[in-house]
Amino acid sequence: MARPMKQLPRTDDPLVAFARDLQALRKKAGDPPLTMMAEHSGLSTATLSNAHAGKKLPTWATVNGYVLACGSDPESWRTRWESLRLAAAGFSGDLCRQALDRWERTGDLAPPNAADEGELRELLKTLLDFNGLSHRTLAREAPGYSHVTYGAVLRGARPLKAKILYQILLGCGVYSLRSQEAWFHLLSSFSWREGVEGGKLLARVDRPQRYAGDLDLKMLKTILERLERLERSRGLFAADIVSHDSINALRTAYEDMLTLLLSSLQRSHVQLPPKLGYAFNRVVGELRNSSVPNPAAIAALVPLAMPFHPRLRTRVVMALKNAGELLRRAEAGELNIRGAAGVRLPLPPPLHAQRTAPTAS
Repeated sequence: MARPMKQLPRTDDPLVAFARDLQALRKKAGDPPLTMMAEHSGLSTATLSNAHAGKKLPTWATVNGYVLACGSDPESWRTRWESLRLAAAGFSGDLCRQALDRWERTGDLAPPNAADEGELRELLKTLLDFNGLSHRTLAREAPGYSHVTYGAVLRGARPLKAKILYQILLGCGVYSLRSQEAWFHLLSSFSWREGVEGGKLLARVDRPQRYAGDLDLKMLKTILERLERLERSRGLFAADIVSHDSINALRTAYEDMLTLLLSSLQRSHVQLPPKLGYAFNRVVGELRNSSVPNPAAIAALVPLAMPFHPRLRTRVVMALKNAGELLRRAEAGELNIRGAAGVRLPLPPPLHAQRTAPTAS
């Protein structure tokens, strides 16, 4: 039997109202025990309990896991949660809204101008929220520091050092040198010494990692989950008979993933060597013609679009490989497809043929 939830005070406080509605959602789902919700969400029971306590706004990752564990759609909670997050930011709320709007519109994860280091920290918190990352998840994505250290830095309890900022940026998918330089330039306006350290860090970035553009990790993980779910739940690779809807959904997720990665490379504003430029244009051309792109070209491009997060990159590579294999079988008529389809991301334009050596942005 589930432990009774603590009665919340009757008040107009938006944070308490949010927690009260989370409690109501759990009751509507049959009041599942926190241990069961923890198994479904990957969160601890303490984190889930704090989410509906009404004392502190939970991270988006916590809200997302809580709502999923109750069998509901997290996206219906997103706008309300972001309003609470920005209201909590106080003086920098408008700045964070401006940043979120631009990041969602353009995929360019450079920061707007901030008045002081407090606003810079708020922008970094917003960047975590944009990618749905808690401090613990950030520590897994960028293992240079513990979640305790990241939390202390973002609260202002510890100084914001260049090395910590760099790890936060990598954990949040800020890959392009242009965007990284913008964040360090902002840091240098409050601490010239750390700005210099940031410049030294960027000067040491390996050349292969200079090809990446900013990558929306939130969108990438959503598409990756779609791909993996389709591959897992339908047993597509073992079946000789599959529905048209299944194949169409798989093709849509496959093309969305490739488009996201190609857009990252296109946004990096660097000159690819001729062979890689050819591979990029070949994959774009094959996607435009609705054919399955060459797997060797994809294998050459994915590490350039995702130079960091090796575990996540491995999952992406495997999901694309498996999906591409099935789609090629469907194209070749090797599958018996039955039944009766899916908004795709806009493809990036082809790259112009490059004859010069690659240079960093």
